[in-house]
Amino acid sequence: MKLYHIDRTGRLKVGQKIDLIKDFYNDTTKNEYYLDGLSAHGMNYYLFDSKNNNFFIDVVFEYERMLHFPDKLSRYQAMYAFDLEGTIHFIEKRELEYNFYKIYEVEAKYFERYNINLVRGWSHCMASKYAKLYWSGGKDPVKEREPVYEYLLKMPVKIVREVKLSDLKKESEKKKAKVKK
Repeated sequence: MKLYHIDRTGRLKVGQKIDLIKDFYNDTTKNEYYLDGLSAHGMNYYLFDSKNNNFFIDVVFEYERMLHFPDKLSRYQAMYAFDLEGTIHFIEKRELEYNFYKIYEVEAKYFERYNINLVRGWSHCMASKYAKLYWSGGKDPVKEREPVYEYLLKMPVKIVREVKLSDLKKESEKKKAKVKK
């Protein structure tokens, strides 16, 4: 299965191998939870970013995972990717400007699939409810909302090649045309 990462940091390059960051510990940050290291996402949300709602949601989701789904990959130790349709949907829904991101095909030996529509919550109560649905593979309470799957990739991840949104759209149209036949 081909998976794609949307890089909005400008730090990735074809051929690069992305692994967990292991050298972030100091007296303040060392704990028993992430001794194997953190992903770039984990570094940002676990160590630094506490000024927005995404931080709150990520904390609730991570603690729900730790309490009830410890066998699942941590969002703080994974790289994120989408399948073909998810990549197109995410870029169009977020109205990302083409000059502010690159799309890379990525490879990982292991990944898990979850509905990104469930990464939400405006209160602890709701975030906990959605986190449980997310980790368990439960149904979205908003029945008319089609699932959009994000893939949590276990490190290391290889950056295979850069792709263009226009090429992904052409590939998507070809797949849809085959289904109609």
